[in-house]
Amino acid sequence: MAHQASTPVRSLHKMGLGINLGGTIFGLIALNPSVAASATRASAGASLTRLGRFQTIGVLAMGVTVAMWRLGGLKEAESDLDATLAGIKNLLLGGALLTTLASALSGMRIARQAPEGATPVESGTEPAPETPEEAARSQRLSAFLGSATVALVAGVLGLSSALEVRAVQRNKGTLSRLFS
Repeated sequence: MAHQASTPVRSLHKMGLGINLGGTIFGLIALNPSVAASATRASAGASLTRLGRFQTIGVLAMGVTVAMWRLGGLKEAESDLDATLAGIKNLLLGGALLTTLASALSGMRIARQAPEGATPVESGTEPAPETPEEAARSQRLSAFLGSATVALVAGVLGLSSALEVRAVQRNKGTLSRLFS
C-alpha cells in the first residue's frame, strides 16, 4: 500500500530542518566569532548566553521535524519509495536530534557557571584561561556538536531531495521516465 504524507507535514518537516540548519550555521559562522569582540570575557559569555537562547528554537524545530517524520506519515511514504534511503534518513534525523539537544544542554551548562550567564569565554567556541573547567569542556563539546549537527541535517536534506526525486519519477509515465 502506498502511503502519502500531506503537504503541511512535508512543509513542517522542511521548515524544521531549515530553521535548525540556518540557526546552527549562524552560530558557527557569525555568533561564535562575534562574541570575541565583546569588551570583556564575562560580557562575551553573557552575550553568548543571550544569543544562544536561539538553541531553544533549534531544539523545537528539530522536534517538529522528527515528529513529522515519525508521526506525520512521512517515514512510511518515503520508505515506500526507497527503504534503504529512508532508513539512513531515520538514523541521520536521530543523530541530528541528539546533537541539537546535547548542544543546547552544553550551552546551559556554560551559562550556569556564572551569574546571568556571564561565564568568561574567549569566543563562542574558545574558552578563556579563566573559564571554569566544566564550562570549557562544555564549550569544546558544543563546538563539535554544532559541526556534527550541520553535517547530519545537510545529509537529511540531501536524502529528502533524493526521495522526492524518486517520488516524482515514480509518478511519471514510462516514456517520461525513459527520457529524464
